[in-house]
Amino acid sequence: CMELTAVSATQFSVAQLTTILCDCFEDYLVPVTLSVEVFVQRFSAEGLSLLDSCVWLDGDVPAAMAVVARRGDEARLAAFAMRPAYRGKGVGRRLMGSLLDALREQGVRRMWLEVIRDNHAAVALYHSLGFEVRHGLCGYLSAQTASEESSVLQEYDVLALTRRAGAELNGQLPWLMDPLTFSTLPCRALSLHQQAFAVLATLSSRPQLQFLWVEPAARGRGLGREMLMALARQFPGLGTSVTIPERFTPLFQTAGYTPGVLKQYEMSATPRKRRRRSWKVKRMTARK
Repeated sequence: CMELTAVSATQFSVAQLTTILCDCFEDYLVPVTLSVEVFVQRFSAEGLSLLDSCVWLDGDVPAAMAVVARRGDEARLAAFAMRPAYRGKGVGRRLMGSLLDALREQGVRRMWLEVIRDNHAAVALYHSLGFEVRHGLCGYLSAQTASEESSVLQEYDVLALTRRAGAELNGQLPWLMDPLTFSTLPCRALSLHQQAFAVLATLSSRPQLQFLWVEPAARGRGLGREMLMALARQFPGLGTSVTIPERFTPLFQTAGYTPGVLKQYEMSATPRKRRRRSWKVKRMTARK
């Protein structure tokens, strides 16, 4: 039975972690290629915890990697992948089990993750570990072309919006849509009549819609739809990542956005103490 050594991600440089992650996603359902800069910006915004993240070595060769984000006593599996040679052998379940044990011992009371719906093996794996589906997630894309209309949108303070929306939402949205995410993300916030608000991530040259919020007193007046349409006119081809709960599909469709083909589940679990198995994963905190 193969024996892998778990090594804290703190023992690797960011450049090494980026390379290892891309290698572990080789031949994956959706290709993953990240630059070091994007790795840092993306996972830092999501709450990256290098102390909780892990690389598993087969000798000196990285075999698998887990990127873990942390917010207080909740954590999220931001990425988990294995090199092709280790897939389909039950290794993933063992590694995830050991990771959940370690997180529980570090005080994590709830774990979150996203998984591509068509990745049936991964969905089954997470179900077997006690994860349950909390949200169906979609991405959307506007087909709106450039408009000469003057913009009705105004710049707004990102941190002020984080505080306003965060207090009202109180963790009800998926991890990646929570205002805590864009508080550390390169982004800009826009408002419509100071009642509807949007956050656009500016990680790349093409902005991406990260967050949409209408203050409670102004809901039911179509401001969300108006905001989405105004954004599409000002930013032709604007889209989102696959992080929007499906219940918002009617809103996006009436505003002229098309759902993407790729869909995900957001799942969560409460890590519980498990009966130890004879198969062991060595844990290392320092590299020799």
